[in-house]
Amino acid sequence: MALVIDHLDAGRGGGESYASALAKGLLQLGHQVHVFAHSFKGELQGIRTHHLPMMRYPRGAKAMSLCMAARGRLRRERFDIVQGFGATWEVDVHRPGGGSERAWLAREIASHPPGWRRWSAWIRLRVSWKLATNLWIESRLYRTGGSHMVVANSFMVASDIMKSYPRMNPNRIRVIPNGVDIKKFHPEHRDKWRAQIRQQLGLSRDDVVMLFLAHNFRLKGLGCLLSALQEPMPGRFVLLVAGRGKKGAYELKALRSGIRVIFLGPVQKPQLLMSAADMLVHPTFYDPCANVCIEAMASGLPVITTTWNGASELLEDGVSGYLVSDPRSASLLRDRILALGDGVLRNRMGEAARKAAERISMDWHLAQMERLYLGVAGLRGSGLSSTQEGKTCRINT
Repeated sequence: MALVIDHLDAGRGGGESYASALAKGLLQLGHQVHVFAHSFKGELQGIRTHHLPMMRYPRGAKAMSLCMAARGRLRRERFDIVQGFGATWEVDVHRPGGGSERAWLAREIASHPPGWRRWSAWIRLRVSWKLATNLWIESRLYRTGGSHMVVANSFMVASDIMKSYPRMNPNRIRVIPNGVDIKKFHPEHRDKWRAQIRQQLGLSRDDVVMLFLAHNFRLKGLGCLLSALQEPMPGRFVLLVAGRGKKGAYELKALRSGIRVIFLGPVQKPQLLMSAADMLVHPTFYDPCANVCIEAMASGLPVITTTWNGASELLEDGVSGYLVSDPRSASLLRDRILALGDGVLRNRMGEAARKAAERISMDWHLAQMERLYLGVAGLRGSGLSSTQEGKTCRINT
């Protein structure tokens, strides 16, 4: 089988990390895995790689040049299944890891403060060649009469696609949440690493540690979180901020907050931070299915996030974490954080979060994907469309 993505690099973000885990998992299941990408990084033993050229400038040409390069290369090869991650439209299975481009656009604009900044963002995005290219590719994927299947990682994403493209056949969409490595992310890691990591960070055993981990601070709601923490907090609350986001303005805002805020920059092993933390706070404006939330749940942490996160479908409000409808609801967000100052409640919610994560292990996810692939390949081999009645590849989650 072939996987087509712009970059195969687990360190770049959620989509690339997922593609890397999927390739390795399929290889372990005994499949021959080819990856077509512009760049590769990490452990690739056993995976057959194919370099795709990509124009770097102008920005809008990146996706289009990758599409055309993948199209030419794939036509010279023969595979049982071709899965794309937004990089090409001639696929059997398409996974929009970034969600619906149109839904993202609306939420991206909403993440800017009201007024001239939001208007400026709206104008900048509307004249963006990169965005126009991405929207055209998305339109080609969802408006054509092709028979490829679409794997949405949340019902939110599936709903967004149908709202934007109502003529699309809903039978072509399967909802399969992201899987999580429940061994890599495990509550038992606290016994091994918690004291050591806290000592390195200058934290005491009595500190109540919040973790914010993301690569786009504005879209993922760091500003909203810091606004919720502007007043002094009772107890010993500390916020750890990790990721590649631009921290300048947020550092100034953190100085005015009522708690200690530590900016850590990019991290290579998030499981270490999760062993030291007491909760994950992810007040995002848009996330198709945030891996960081699922990883925190697997680590036994209660999660506070928004209903604009597809991963919220895996949480039970008040049981395994808290859900807020608007990331700018500072008072509600603050109240939920204060509630988790109770250690007994945190432990109970963390246990419930772990149980929920165990149901979507990476092994479970690979089994769902393999079942889908076999169904699509079987129907194609029989000359049927995967959208016809009587299909054998439907996935129920």
